[in-house]
Amino acid sequence: MQSLDDLMPQGADGAASVPRSRRLDRALTRVSDAPLRDGNALTLLRNGSETYADWLEAIGRARRWVHLENYIFKSDGIGQRFAEALAARAADGVRVRVLYDWFGSLDVPSSFWRKLRQAGVDVRTFNPLAVTAPFDVIHRDHRKLLAVDGEYASVGGVCIADPWLDRSPVTGLPYRDTAVRVLGPAVADLERAFADVWRVAGAPLPPDEQPPLGRIVPAGRVSARVIEQEPDRMRMLRVFQVMLAAVEQRVWIADAYFLAAPILREALMAAARDGIDVRILLPATNDLPMVGALSRYGYQPLIEAGVKIWEYAGLMMHAKTTVADGWWARVGSTNLNVTGLQTNWEIDLVAEDWEFGAAMERMYEDDLAHAREIRLSGSRKLRPRPARPESRAERQ
Repeated sequence: MQSLDDLMPQGADGAASVPRSRRLDRALTRVSDAPLRDGNALTLLRNGSETYADWLEAIGRARRWVHLENYIFKSDGIGQRFAEALAARAADGVRVRVLYDWFGSLDVPSSFWRKLRQAGVDVRTFNPLAVTAPFDVIHRDHRKLLAVDGEYASVGGVCIADPWLDRSPVTGLPYRDTAVRVLGPAVADLERAFADVWRVAGAPLPPDEQPPLGRIVPAGRVSARVIEQEPDRMRMLRVFQVMLAAVEQRVWIADAYFLAAPILREALMAAARDGIDVRILLPATNDLPMVGALSRYGYQPLIEAGVKIWEYAGLMMHAKTTVADGWWARVGSTNLNVTGLQTNWEIDLVAEDWEFGAAMERMYEDDLAHAREIRLSGSRKLRPRPARPESRAERQ
């Protein structure tokens, strides 16, 4: 009988296959509601500078449509560059659609959106405050997604705002974030994800802007899933539970606003107690200071269990990434807290590939070289401790 530990044979080209058993693949598909797509090409995009250059180039090449969805779309310097690029494509007859979150872009003047609409861009606001349903305001579109012509797509944590181009005046380190360029069949899933949220905000996309899977030719050899998070679905949380139960050697996580739900925190601690190399990279200076303070309040039980926590020395660590055992890797918009895992619309790409996993690990190790490990005061050498009842303060 095949177990989760079984390795699949090498492919015909001799490339090492990922350790994916049928049962593990079935479990991940069930909990994520995201089938595995073969034949993709993925490229990591580091920080705002690389991401913006790639996005603007893709927009400039658009012939049929541009679908842009982002939580924060400012009217500052980089926002104006995007507005000009989008307006230029609309002037050439390309169908350009922009979806921005009402809360995330709350301070953007209405004149900015009005100018875009006058240029021919179809702009929609996601979930504006409604007096008839005030509590629905907690459901935000936190995605960062660009899809062009059914041929190119990108997801990650990068918003459209000048801070993503800044560097620390003290350390010189950049505002850290990560996105990924996607070519191949997974683009169809990302286009469908955009169409799903576009429909929530108004009339659906026309059928010819929703490319079927069969029309997108393979572009590489990477297998990937596109995981759509919707309010209360908790797909990414369930994926993390399966992944943390199956991981054999290491799992490295970067997160911006880490306030783990008890079930995720327990899974991380259980993995660490079992000898798994569990690392979490967080910002040293958080652009939401209260969240940063609350996150630090929860460090102690994690460190006592053997989880290693690092803090990035730059302006901000905004990436939402995971790499496990060198072959399972995630890049997306989901923060590991209640809003990311339960109340928001989010989008993540999960790759199952050694080469992409190795690139993710190299990037993570480079970030650790610009971070400090957090240790409990008075502890010369931390050792994993057995499970114990939590104090009242820790539970709070």
